[in-house]
Amino acid sequence: MLKEILSASTCAKCRNCCVFLPQSAWELPSFNMKSRDRLQAAAYDIIPTADGKRFSVALHYDAAGEAQPCPFLDANSGCTLPLEEKPFACSLWPVRVMQKEGKRYLTIYRGCAGLPEAQADAVRSLLQKGLAARIAEELAADPTLLLPYHENYLILQEIECQEPDE
Repeated sequence: MLKEILSASTCAKCRNCCVFLPQSAWELPSFNMKSRDRLQAAAYDIIPTADGKRFSVALHYDAAGEAQPCPFLDANSGCTLPLEEKPFACSLWPVRVMQKEGKRYLTIYRGCAGLPEAQADAVRSLLQKGLAARIAEELAADPTLLLPYHENYLILQEIECQEPDE
């Protein structure tokens, strides 16, 4: 989604978005039930999210709590998920929808090497060109896209959207 301003080669070198410490596992993207069924059939360990409506990959940490890569991350080729299975949140990284004090915001991760804060205006421009509307549509269908605000994210703009479908 952000290919206009974030190169695939930069992402391929970094892969920060696909590796999770135990304290960042709250950001794991989720799958719908159809994707879960197909991924489990391929022997991936897929578990329910806290609300039980969506599913995410299980990351198995060792005693030291080392960062764990998404099992769909190949060290040489990047994400191995077929496009039809790839969570919207993965395509959107480093942009996230976050809630702070009852308001919803589009934010950008401050630690993204490929899209530093200095390029926040370029992201804002993409949001104005239709990306914000697309995100609002996806959020209405998938409430797991809404995350609690974290200080590692720069707020770009408030987002108006319908309440998620039940």
